[in-house]
Amino acid sequence: MLRMLLGGAVLSLGWLTCGLVAIGRAEGWKVCAFNEQPIGCRDTHSPDGTVRLVWQDGKAMTYRLVREGFPVSTLRDSLGGVWERQIFVQGNAVFTNTANSNRIFVPLRPETNRP
Repeated sequence: MLRMLLGGAVLSLGWLTCGLVAIGRAEGWKVCAFNEQPIGCRDTHSPDGTVRLVWQDGKAMTYRLVREGFPVSTLRDSLGGVWERQIFVQGNAVFTNTANSNRIFVPLRPETNRP
């Protein structure tokens, strides 16, 4: 009986360890673009629709969902700017600022993970 309990604990601990390793692994930099100028970025998405972009130069911005839609959603950035996000068939996204026409391109995957 004790052996069964310990075996289950070891198995559970193994799953926990594997789960922690997967969570801690950062995805590579994507080749994004701001106004057609390539720059590395990483994006994270929350269940509430929030998107966070971290740029390779150290800057970051959070975009909160205002109106959900597909393929176009409306988001508001941390500074109050309004952006329309369009998701394309292959999963790439383009964010366009409605006031100043700035554009951000975010590919679905990093360059090294593309087919």
